[in-house]
Order: sequence, then structure tokens, then C-alpha cells
Amino acid sequence: MNMNSENQNLNKRIGIPLVGWAVINIIAGIFYLFASAELIKGVLLQAFFWGLIDGILGLVALLRKKAFSLEKVKKIFLVNVYLDIGYIIIGVLLILLSVNTFLIGNGYGVSIQGLFLLIVDLIHYRHIKMILR
Repeated sequence: MNMNSENQNLNKRIGIPLVGWAVINIIAGIFYLFASAELIKGVLLQAFFWGLIDGILGLVALLRKKAFSLEKVKKIFLVNVYLDIGYIIIGVLLILLSVNTFLIGNGYGVSIQGLFLLIVDLIHYRHIKMILR
């Protein structure tokens, strides 16, 4: 397999899960308009906005023509793993420290998004680490 096809595979491997997750989140987030429970509204608001961000990042990865530097991408994923842990912690703090049900819902939403990204980023990090051996 040549480097160009390896790069295309990496683009798909990174972009497709993000775009798929984005579509699910944006569709779920639309239900924010119809939800009456503040807890659910908080979760759905987070789903919508994280979906937009993940969708943009996923599309950039899919449409990127320039080859990735695997060392650089590996470092980015490692940093992302730590950021994801931070998102989960922030979500848990919102859940535990908020008295407002809407903020508690946002805490659950942030935690869900952080957990998903942690799993995806860890998978990508480990995959690239194996390629570089």
C-alpha cells in the first residue's frame, strides 16, 4: 500500500466516525426544540453543538488532500485524550455542583461527548502508534 492510499485510509478512519457521530448528535439536538424537561434540554443542547463541531472536524479530515504527518497526528490524539478526560471531569462537576436541572443536563451532555471522543481518540492514537513501530 502506498503512502497516498494509507493517508486516504487514515482520513476515512478519522473522518467517518466523527461525521457519523455528528449526524446522530445534530438529529438528536433538533429535539431540543420539542423537549420540555430541562435535564433533557441540557443533554440535547450539548449534542447539537458538539455535533456541529465534530461534523466540521470530520469533514475536514475526509476532504483533506495533504498527507498527514503520523508523528504529529499521534501527538494531537494524545493531547485530545487528555482534553477528553477534562471534558468528562467538567461534565461530572456540572452534574455534582449544579442546582439547576438544565446545567445538570449539560453536564451529562458534556460527559457523554467527552466519553465518546475519549474512546475514538484512544483508538486512533493506538492505531497510529502501531503503524509507527
